[in-house]
Amino acid sequence: MTTVPTTTAEVTADWMTEALRSSGTIPDGVTVASVIADPGAAGVGFMGEVATVGLVYDGDAGDAPTSVVVKFPSRDPGIRAMMHPTRIYEREHRFYRELAPQSPVRTPAIHHVTCEPADDPADEQYLIVMEDLSGLELGDQVIGASLAQAEAALVGLARHHARFWDGAGLDAADFIPAINGPLNQAGQGIYMNSLPGFLAVFGERLDPAMLEIAHAYAAANPRMLDALAAMPNTLVHFDYRVDNMFFDPADGSVVVIDWQAISRGGGAADVGYFLAQNVATDVRRANEDRLLHLYHDTLLANGVTGYDYDTFHEHYRLGVIYGWIIPVMAIGSLDVSSERAMALWSAVIERTQTAVLEHDAGEFVR
Repeated sequence: MTTVPTTTAEVTADWMTEALRSSGTIPDGVTVASVIADPGAAGVGFMGEVATVGLVYDGDAGDAPTSVVVKFPSRDPGIRAMMHPTRIYEREHRFYRELAPQSPVRTPAIHHVTCEPADDPADEQYLIVMEDLSGLELGDQVIGASLAQAEAALVGLARHHARFWDGAGLDAADFIPAINGPLNQAGQGIYMNSLPGFLAVFGERLDPAMLEIAHAYAAANPRMLDALAAMPNTLVHFDYRVDNMFFDPADGSVVVIDWQAISRGGGAADVGYFLAQNVATDVRRANEDRLLHLYHDTLLANGVTGYDYDTFHEHYRLGVIYGWIIPVMAIGSLDVSSERAMALWSAVIERTQTAVLEHDAGEFVR
């Protein structure tokens, strides 16, 4: 194959032709005549670059897509070196290549994966060409998931968790870390370093009881991770937020993206994080019991045994408080001039502390 591109500007028609032929997206007799991409419009963030690329074919391409999304890791050597030990790029790329076809939850159709790990991060090569989901409805964490979206998200999550319950299908997935392994244990130090800055910006928004919990959280973080690891293990998304979800208006189903943080541990981590931080407080309060039963009932309907609802509910409470690490750590990359960023984290903080206090989940850090 021609040289693997490292940014949108390097994507050529010849490279895309080879990539789409190798995956069977287009037949051998069809070529990509041109690619239509605006590198300046690509989404470039800390972790990498994502862009939509339009495709024009020479020949009968049948149902081949007329646009795709390409996703690259960061080109910054410092960021690549920092991310290298976490294996986040390898995790996502191998998930899409090896595990996504096994999961009942819908993920973007994958048209090409380059996944070449290396001991030296400068030698690694990663690239995903995936389905363009722009025709679907993207979730919005600021607004919060609607009740229908929450139902779809939890049904999809439960089916996914049930498929990999007790580690089923993960025997060869050595790239997935344990939820309490060194990669996630590093969050304790990041939290401690982030807390002063977080309190400087958002401290006045905290209830006194939540402020006490915030100070106690770091010391309890390792044992909470150990508790999540002691639960029945499954494939945890570990960033299961509505901004990582698209909803299909045709059937209301969820499509889940961004699998970089996948870990092996208790699925209640995903449930607690999702409901506490991604659903408006009034919607959660009015529907929480039904939504939790919906998730649990779906687990059982998909073959999970020996996991009663009361045990799950205790695990859920832990998932609610564990997720508190996310808004505190986010202060390190917070752009206070961004109205959306401030609105997002203000909403997350209000939702999370309310859920923590209502469930007395602070007991897990005392």
